[in-house]
Amino acid sequence: MGAVGRRKGSLLVLAMLVALVAAGCGSDEPTDTGAQSGGSTEVSGLITDGTLTVGTELPAPPFWIGDSYDSLTGGFEVDLAKEIAKRLNLGTTKFVEMPFTGLVAGQQCPCDINFSQVTITEDRAKVVQFTEPYFDANQGILVKKGTTVGSLAEAKNLKWGAQLNTTGARYIADNIQPTTEARLFDRTVDAFTALNAGQIQAVLLDTPIVLGAVEEKQIPDGEVVGQFKTGEQYGAVVNKGSPNLNAFNTVLKALKSEGFIDQLLQKYFADQVSVPVITS
Repeated sequence: MGAVGRRKGSLLVLAMLVALVAAGCGSDEPTDTGAQSGGSTEVSGLITDGTLTVGTELPAPPFWIGDSYDSLTGGFEVDLAKEIAKRLNLGTTKFVEMPFTGLVAGQQCPCDINFSQVTITEDRAKVVQFTEPYFDANQGILVKKGTTVGSLAEAKNLKWGAQLNTTGARYIADNIQPTTEARLFDRTVDAFTALNAGQIQAVLLDTPIVLGAVEEKQIPDGEVVGQFKTGEQYGAVVNKGSPNLNAFNTVLKALKSEGFIDQLLQKYFADQVSVPVITS
């Protein structure tokens, strides 16, 4: 889920991991995100006047660089949130904590908008409002060096871990169906700790998140050995009834069309090593 430094690798990963698309979310049928259309960038009812308050859960490299909400130095979603504030003529951006599991369960965020690498799903759209999608990702397999996962059959024999209420946890249950029941954790760092301790053999999370964890050495001898192609899309989350969804969508559409988001993709993800896709 920070700066990750310049990584060596192929630009092919950009298409594999983070190619932006206009609609869809791992399905041939469009998902109703609750996003509204409109051209206004007027905002009202902010948590603090003149400030865009942004929620997330740390740590989350390379989307968020740093471990403290008041000392972040960059990251894909950090830069994106700051640019949105600038386009809305807001002088300040403030970052606050919001647990991921509570967010996707519909708990009220103490923020105006939340960027937490949240995949748009129909179930989540019932309890939160999503903005336009801004990022694509598959599910990446994080293991300690020496563990190989070249097929679904091999994946079934591993002891898996995932974060509670994530699409990774659902993919394990619905698609991998391992012989040993997967362990679910409240936070990504708890899953990483269990992997380090040998309590589990693999973690399934969004590919850019686990690549960032390896780059930041959250798992000293970890590596991402494969990914399952799921075609997920991230949307920012706003509380139900927010008057500012149209304004956020208007800015996001402009940032896409002007190439700003593409520049962020190049900055934070273009040099990542291409991860093989497991198809069977």
